[in-house]
Amino acid sequence: MDTAVAFAAELEQRDAALAERLAFLVELGRRVDETKVRAEQTGGFLERLPRDRERLEATLAESERNLDAAQTELAEARRAVERARSDDAKANAGRRDANATTDVGAAEERRAQLAARREELEREEAAAVDEIRELDLQARVLAMELETAPRVAAPDRPAAGLDGLVDWASRAHAAVFVARSGLETERERVVREANELAASVLDEPLYATSVALVLERLEERFP
Repeated sequence: MDTAVAFAAELEQRDAALAERLAFLVELGRRVDETKVRAEQTGGFLERLPRDRERLEATLAESERNLDAAQTELAEARRAVERARSDDAKANAGRRDANATTDVGAAEERRAQLAARREELEREEAAAVDEIRELDLQARVLAMELETAPRVAAPDRPAAGLDGLVDWASRAHAAVFVARSGLETERERVVREANELAASVLDEPLYATSVALVLERLEERFP
């Protein structure tokens, strides 16, 4: 029975080694997928940027016209206040002045919001340029890791640009998936082999989900 326990311990070592390789590939695949998502998001932003900027500039120009009109109306309202003589005329002019003052404030606020959005868009564009450089560096590092990763048929390194990076990440994801599937299948065989070993020794079926559990059961029976 010592032989069975020793063989189970050997299987556990194999299982642990496979589990370590799988964990490495899971993390590697996560980083590849994250890189792809970031590249797609950055590409989408840059694709939308010209349209967003054009719409923003048009809206900002409109807000400038609205502000000019509101300021003109306010100036006229204040002249009306100065010209008013009767109580009714003064009341009407006062209401007109108040409304015009509110409209100017709203127009100024709207223009300020749009100007802030324009500055924000410029910052986002600069951040996208930095993101591209960072993604390019990260993809190169990942490509080198894939070339040395266990069981992975690493794709060619990514071509320049976001499109090349997204294409590479898709192929890298597939390569990692295939490697993971192979290792998972091998782990299943090791666990099945351990269960078969225990069943033959214990003379009863065993359905452990890991080699460690099989080894524990054998060591309990044959200390």
